[in-house]
Amino acid sequence: MLLGVLSLLTGALSAATGTATASLPPAPSALAVSPTSYVGGQAVTWTGSLGVAGPRALVLEHHMGRPGDAWVTEPGVVGTSALDGSFSFVHEAPSMMNIHYRVRGGSAVSAPLTFLAKTQDLTIRVAGTRADAANPPGRVEAGRPFAIAVDTTPDELRGPTSRGLPVFEGRTLTLQRRVDADTWDTLATTTVPADGATRFTDLEADAGVVVYRVRAEDHRTGGHRIGWTQSFPLYVLVGEQAQQAWDRDHPTTASPRPSYVGAAAAAPTRAATAGRALQAAPGATAGQRLRWFPALFDFAWEFGQSLTSLPARGTRLAGGWVDHSEGAGRVSKVNGGLAIDSKRLATAGPGDFGTTRATLRGNAMTYGRWEARMRVRDAAERTGHPYDVLAELVPAAVGDQDCGAGTIRLARISPFSRVVRFGAQSAQHRWSGRVTGPDTPTRFAYAVAVEVGRDHVTWFVNGVPVGTVTGEEVVPGVPLTLRLSLVGDGAQEMDHTGLISDWQRGFPITTGEETLSRDRLPRRAVAARC
Repeated sequence: MLLGVLSLLTGALSAATGTATASLPPAPSALAVSPTSYVGGQAVTWTGSLGVAGPRALVLEHHMGRPGDAWVTEPGVVGTSALDGSFSFVHEAPSMMNIHYRVRGGSAVSAPLTFLAKTQDLTIRVAGTRADAANPPGRVEAGRPFAIAVDTTPDELRGPTSRGLPVFEGRTLTLQRRVDADTWDTLATTTVPADGATRFTDLEADAGVVVYRVRAEDHRTGGHRIGWTQSFPLYVLVGEQAQQAWDRDHPTTASPRPSYVGAAAAAPTRAATAGRALQAAPGATAGQRLRWFPALFDFAWEFGQSLTSLPARGTRLAGGWVDHSEGAGRVSKVNGGLAIDSKRLATAGPGDFGTTRATLRGNAMTYGRWEARMRVRDAAERTGHPYDVLAELVPAAVGDQDCGAGTIRLARISPFSRVVRFGAQSAQHRWSGRVTGPDTPTRFAYAVAVEVGRDHVTWFVNGVPVGTVTGEEVVPGVPLTLRLSLVGDGAQEMDHTGLISDWQRGFPITTGEETLSRDRLPRRAVAARC
C-alpha cells in the first residue's frame, strides 16, 4: 500500500515537472552517511542518489544479509529526492552490525550501504591513576577526598567497535554508588565537555569497599535518539585494611589454561555429549514455526534503545529491563542485542566474579510463550569455574519467589558445552531435561522458548519441542517474567564470559496451537527447602 501511494506521488511529480525533469541527467546510484563514526540512534545525514531523474518521496529499506532474506520497507517517508534523483536527509543510524540499508523512491532504489555502528561506552577510574582496560579497583586513603575520572571516548575499551566514538557535548553524566545489587544512589551529575572527558571531585567514603558507576543519560537533542548506558562497576578500596582484604579475596595470579573462542575446540567431554541430539537449523524459532505471532512484545535493539526502552514491536508495548550486579559484571545494550558481561576486559585474567542479571519488568504473563536467542560472544578462560548462563521465567512479584518454586528454566548453557538443560520447580518437585546441540554456544546461537498453558509446560530449542510436563502442579499460576543471568559464586573468581541475547519475545497462549512434546520430563522430589 505504501509503495503504491509513493508510485502515484512519483508519477504526479514527474508530470508536473515535465521538460525540466527530462533535461536533467540522473546522478549515479549511491548511498553514504555522515559522520562515518556513529552509534545507534545518532542523527546522521544520508546522502546519495536513486540513479534516475525526478523528485520522488523516499522510504528506507533494510536487509539482514542472510540467505533467503528480502528487503523490508520501514514505515514513514524520510525525504524527497531532487530533480536529478539525488537526496540528502537526516535520520537516526541503526545499531545492528552488518545490516544493509538502501533508499527507495517509487520503483527506483539507491545503491545499498552496510552499516557498522559503534557501541557507546564509557570508562571510569580513580583520578590520578593510570587508565587500564582491565578496570582494576581504585585505591584511596581513608579520610581524604578523591575524584573519579570519566572518559566517554576512551581508547582502553573492549574492542574495535567502541574505538573512535563520537563526543556528545552537553550529554548528562550521573555518578552513582551501589547500595545493593539492585539499587544505586545518585551522588552528582555533570555534562560531557568538548573533549569527552571529565571528572567528579571532592568525593568522600568511609573505610571499606565502595562501588561506583557512571550513567551517560538519554541524549535526545539535535535529532539524536540515543538511550542511556552505564560504565562497568568500579570498586574503590578505601583504607589499608580494605586493600589487604581485597588482595586476599581476589588474587591477581594469571588464570591457567586460557582457551579462546577462536581457538580449536577441545575434545567433547562425556557431559558435553549427553542428551538427545538436536536437529535444527541455527535460525529456526518456535514463534515462526508454530505461528505464535503477532508478538505481544519484541525487544529487537535495532536503534538507540536503552535497557528501559519499550519493546520495539508488539501488541503490548510495555515494560523494560532492570539490571542486577553483585560483582564486576554489567548488563548493557550492545549493537543489536542485550549483553551481559562478567568484566570489562574480554580476556583471561582476574576480575570475573559475582552474579549479573537482566530482568524484564512491566510485561508479565501468567500463561503464554516466551522466546529468546542466546549466544556466548566471549569465553576467554577454562579454569574449571564456568558461569551458569541462564534464561528463566521467574514470578514477577518478589513475594511469589519462594526458594525457587515457580521458576521455569528455558535454558542453562555453558560456553564450551553443547548441552542445553531446561526444567521447572514447584514447592515439592522439580523436572529437568536436556538436549545436545550441533555446536557450542560460542559458535551456535540457541533460540530457547517455553510455552506455559493452564495444564502443561513445553520447552523448545531452535523451534523444536524438546520436553513437556503435564498437570497443574508444574504451572506456577502467577504472573511470570523473563530473566537472563550469568550466575557466579560470590567472590569466587570465575571464567570470563560474555553473553548476548539478540532478541527477546513474548506471545499469547491463544495464537497457533498449544504443543506437547513426545519427550516427557521425569519428576523428582525437592531434596531440601531453603
